[in-house]
Amino acid sequence: MRFFQPEVEIVLKTVGVIGLSTLVVLPAAWAYEQRQQARLWRDVACAYRVKEVERHAPLLANLGQRPDPCATLHRLGLELPR
Repeated sequence: MRFFQPEVEIVLKTVGVIGLSTLVVLPAAWAYEQRQQARLWRDVACAYRVKEVERHAPLLANLGQRPDPCATLHRLGLELPR
């Protein structure tokens, strides 16, 4: 029992598959972007914390020139709270 012509059924099935795949792909892409932004903000927070440590301990004045501020904090045992 078919309601539509075969060409119309093919178009409807194609639109359905595209719609369902969009419902899966878009949230995954959004989550990926949110994770990237969270990493960026974490790096900013770590860099700020390193500058704060440098201000309080002039002996550690060259810490801010390292490429990964979060790794520097981890090495010093001054990790950011979660």
